[in-house]
Formats: sequence, C-alpha cells, structure tokens
Amino acid sequence: MEWIFEGLGTALITLIIGLFTGGTIGYRIGIKKSKVIQKQKAKNDAKQIQIGKDFHGR
Repeated sequence: MEWIFEGLGTALITLIIGLFTGGTIGYRIGIKKSKVIQKQKAKNDAKQIQIGKDFHGR
C-alpha cells in the first residue's frame, strides 16, 4: 500500500511548479502579443472610430 503514496509528494510539487511556471510564461506571452499602438489625430474629447483588429470581441 505504501507504493501508491510513494511519489505523491513529488507529483504535487511538480504540479504546483508547473502551473506557476506555465501561468507566468503564458501571461508574459499574452502581454507581449496584445500591445496595440494607436495614434490620435483629433484633439481630446473627439469621437473616433477604430479601424483594424478588435481584440476584445466587441
């Protein structure tokens, strides 16, 4: 019965480290890919339209 729980601690530690590392790397990739450079031609409080890709699905 001991052999069932023998590698359980190592598996849990590996899972936690993997989730943390994967989440960090995924977050950094998501931040780098979602940067959008926009230029404003009108003055402040002007109504404008957006041409191009819509990243938020609206």
